[in-house]
Parts: sequence; C-alpha cells; structure tokens
Amino acid sequence: MLKINYSLESGVQKSVADISAPAELNIQVRNLVLKARKGQKISRGEIIAEHPSKFGGACHAAASGKAVKVNYHHLTIKCDGGESAVEPVDVQSMGPGKELLRTLQGLGIDVAPLSSRTETLVINGLNSEPGISVSEQLLRDEKEILEAGLRLAETLITPMHTALAVAYGSSFSLHGAQTAYVKPKYPRSLDALTVKAVTGKEYPEDTKILSIMDLYDLGLVAKYGLPVTSTIMTISGKNYRVALGTPIRHLLSELDIKVQSGDKVVLGGPFRGEAVYSLDEGVKKGDYGLFVISADEFPSIEDATCINCGECVLSCPARILPNMISRYAEYERFEMAEKYNLNSCFECGLCSFNCTVRRPILQYIRFAKDQLRTGGV
Repeated sequence: MLKINYSLESGVQKSVADISAPAELNIQVRNLVLKARKGQKISRGEIIAEHPSKFGGACHAAASGKAVKVNYHHLTIKCDGGESAVEPVDVQSMGPGKELLRTLQGLGIDVAPLSSRTETLVINGLNSEPGISVSEQLLRDEKEILEAGLRLAETLITPMHTALAVAYGSSFSLHGAQTAYVKPKYPRSLDALTVKAVTGKEYPEDTKILSIMDLYDLGLVAKYGLPVTSTIMTISGKNYRVALGTPIRHLLSELDIKVQSGDKVVLGGPFRGEAVYSLDEGVKKGDYGLFVISADEFPSIEDATCINCGECVLSCPARILPNMISRYAEYERFEMAEKYNLNSCFECGLCSFNCTVRRPILQYIRFAKDQLRTGGV
C-alpha cells in the first residue's frame, strides 16, 4: 500500500547552490502587458512585462540579451553573457506611501498585502508542501534578508502584532516577531489554515499573512534595490537559486536528472504543482520545487466519471463539495460551481490526490476560476 507523506519538515543540511546561466530564458508572459518586442536588446533587470492589476508585480529579464521570440505565452531571450543591467533603486530612503508601493511593484513585488494597514501580521514560516524545504532554508541561512523584508513590510502596514508561524520543535525566529508553533503537517501550511492556527479565527478581517518566500523577495529588494529575477527551488532534496525563465531542460541537464517516456515533470509541489507540457518551459515566480514523477509511481489522472465515493469531500479542509464543483466545471456550468462555493477552495490538491478514480478535480476547479475571472462564462 502506498504511504503518503504529509510532513512539512525537511531538516535542510546544505546551503543554497546556484544553477549556471542558461543560453536562453523562456519567460511566461501570458495575461501580462508586454513591454518588450522581438529583436529588442534587453538589459538584466529590465521590465519586459507588467501585471494588468493595480497590485501585481512587474516581470523582469534575469539576464541581458536579445528577444528572439515573442508570443502570447512566452518571451524568449537569447542571453549574451553581458554585464548590461539596470541601476539599483534606493528603496530604503523612501517613506511609506504610494510612491514606495509603486516602486516595489515596478521591482516585481506583489503589493496587494502591503497596500493597507492591519492589526496582525502573520509570517508563514512553514514549508509550502511536503518535499519542499525552501522556508526552512531561508529561515536558517537568510535571517538578515528576511528581517530587512519584515521591517519594510511593517513600515507599510504598521501591524500592532507580528507572529512567525514555524513547525513545533524548530528554533527559528525573526526579530520583532512572536514565534507561534504549528504542527508541520500538510495542509496546515496553507495561508488560511496557518492564520487559523495562529489566531484561532477563520478569515479574521484584521489579519494579513506573508510567506517566508515573499518576505525574502521583499528583503532583497529593500537591501539591494534590484528587481526580483530569481527563485529558490527544491530539486532532488536540495535547494538551488534559479533565474526566472530558466528552461526545465537546462535544470535537468545541469543536475543530471533523467526523464523517461511517460514520466511527469511537475513545477511546484506534489499536491499543488502543475505538470509541464514541455521541458522548454521556463521557471516562473512562485515555483519553489521541481519533481520528476516516474510513470509507474502513481496511477495516472483520468477523465473518469465521479462514483460518489465522497473521498474528496472527507479530505477537503475548506469544508466544501469538490465533487459537485468539479462536475459543474467539467460541463462549463461555472455559475453553478460558484454557487457551490468555488471561491472558498484553497486549491490544496487533496481532492485530486485522494480521488478514487483519479479525476482531475483540482484542474477542473482552477479551470472554473480562470473562466470566471476572465469572463469566459
């Protein structure tokens, strides 16, 4: 019988390693506002796309080069290995306000959680999913950067109380934050459940939450004044600093990881990650893990008929009905999926993971949300 590991503990031992620069960057620009064109010379750190929302962070080039391919989905930069780069911004000299928020947004930070004040700020220091150890790594090795990010966050949202949520038994801490201990078992690392564990309340109006990864990006921007152009990823149990847009094929080659026919390559974690359609796909913001799942390790996902076993309902931490929501999404009745509390879904992936007939429940739910968000009803 397959034993599922829900533990969020990892016990990191080594430091973050760097992945060598690839020859090309494939940067996902779908649903973004392009600011670069084919044939354009691009400097490292230059804005190549902006987020259409008033809070989303801009997208930047992680290396200098030339834009050789541009379409709705991707922008490809042929790297030249040059030193051409944007000048840093003196973020620390700025006072709180709209100018600082717009500057952070222009440097790649999602400023939505920073745009208004709150009474309680929770820092989610748990690893996001089993098999990913990025949060523990950063808490152990990058405390100075994290505290710089925390100071900047507190300047903007002025909380009365700040708490750091970490696993029971750990010794991690941040100056100015009270440590709160949470049982390190998935899905307790989801923001809504972490807030509930720390405050004892569900969706408290006076509380905001930031992940350690978001705090790290904020700290880097605060200290160096340069845009976000990399992410930290757990690959084969170790953590690596990876330039955004780095093709998966390059990562596999650099780390000598073999992929056979029928294997799945997943960006993200084992529960919430997405299987990639091509090894040329580039790493993007929010990708904190890369997993290769062999063809015979798990039963394949199938577009099968729901058999009403109720396993997805029993495993749902949001207390909704994934079976009904996925059925309505499957037949494009998105308004009915919404009536069944579609937007209360955490997207934890436990429904798909525990589905007896291996239906793509999470994918149906994400599909419905995307269609409603873009008006495709």
